[in-house]
Amino acid sequence: MPSIKDFFSWEDFKETFPLTAIGARVCYSKKSLEELLKEPKVSSPRERAEFLSKLANWKHYSVFAHSFAYKKVGREKAIYLGAKYFKTYWDERKPDYIGVSLRHYLEELTPDEQKEVFENLSQLDVQVKPLAQEGNVTLLGGTYKGFGYFVFYIDGISRVATHQLVRHTTLNFSQRSQRYATEKDNYSIVPPSYDERAKDLFESWDKLANNLYRVLTEDLKIPKEDARFILPHGRRSSIVVSAPTSWLLDFLKKRTERSAQWEIRNTAQTMLKLLKPHLRKIEFPLSF
Repeated sequence: MPSIKDFFSWEDFKETFPLTAIGARVCYSKKSLEELLKEPKVSSPRERAEFLSKLANWKHYSVFAHSFAYKKVGREKAIYLGAKYFKTYWDERKPDYIGVSLRHYLEELTPDEQKEVFENLSQLDVQVKPLAQEGNVTLLGGTYKGFGYFVFYIDGISRVATHQLVRHTTLNFSQRSQRYATEKDNYSIVPPSYDERAKDLFESWDKLANNLYRVLTEDLKIPKEDARFILPHGRRSSIVVSAPTSWLLDFLKKRTERSAQWEIRNTAQTMLKLLKPHLRKIEFPLSF
């Protein structure tokens, strides 16, 4: 039976490959996007490929879902691949096309084949150049081929909101890890419904949580992955979100509704504003 590597090669992912490095670094770092874009693990072709190769060797494949490609393979094969592999993209409007991620491709390769892929990718000086930014939301990039695929970076969002966001399981996520990245000197998002008294109480609790976190991690040498248990749900976080355009639009339709909670609604509205100008550039255009 057909497999993904029968139709796709590393070259299909070369334009969006660098976006996977941003997803990977967000997981392990508390740096800003501007700082991440300058890191050698993101900007240097050789160091980027070596870093991501290590993640592949460790079977940390999720970050590679942020690189995506479409190909015409024939209706029967496209339906088969779409049914067999989780989060491939098949659309009845173009039934002979299939969309797959770099994750799908890499997971099918042998260690030697993966090594060759990353060696080839290390020769590509392709940089991440964000397409648009407003507030705490950045449209990092993607592809206009096929039905399109776009990658967003969101900062200054609470873990309450990201818990709602990750319920949309058609999307792919890479979130700042409280296991690896320190929460020292981080803060929580204060809901706008809080009056001054509520805000003071909340910030007092947040300050106490910070102090307890320092005691646990620095004085008592408790691992960060266990010290995080005392932190508020509202802690500020960063997350990379990506998906085929149709699935992004489905998420945006649901979360721009008035019934959605204020934070995820505001985020979705900004994402939609940034995405709309790019919808007409997609090979097989979609509308919202």
